[in-house]
Amino acid sequence: MHLTVIPIDKQIYLETADSQFPNRRCHVIDNDSEFWNSVDSRILAIQYHSDGLKQIEYKNPREDIVITDITTIQKYVDRFNLTEQTYQAQIAWDNNNVKITLEDNTQRRETREEKITRLGPRP
Repeated sequence: MHLTVIPIDKQIYLETADSQFPNRRCHVIDNDSEFWNSVDSRILAIQYHSDGLKQIEYKNPREDIVITDITTIQKYVDRFNLTEQTYQAQIAWDNNNVKITLEDNTQRRETREEKITRLGPRP
């Protein structure tokens, strides 16, 4: 697993060998102030590579701290996974389309309102 967190940009990058999700993805999580407010404001970046670099880079003063335990970064992994699950649900919702057959046997695409009635609101 390779994780990069850039708090100032509200970005989390995650690369895994997990076949469930695409190999590398970045999510900008700009709708969760509570999450980002819980992050130490001195952090410039977090790098965690299960097979290499494990550090938190601080600014003012510049300092690198070695991460010795994955629990230090677990909240970022969890937040990324939650965002990824929502993203995948949105893709599935967007791609779940039906054609409606009319009385004269012609077809039309369902309206957004009909889709919401059938599937519920977009995740």
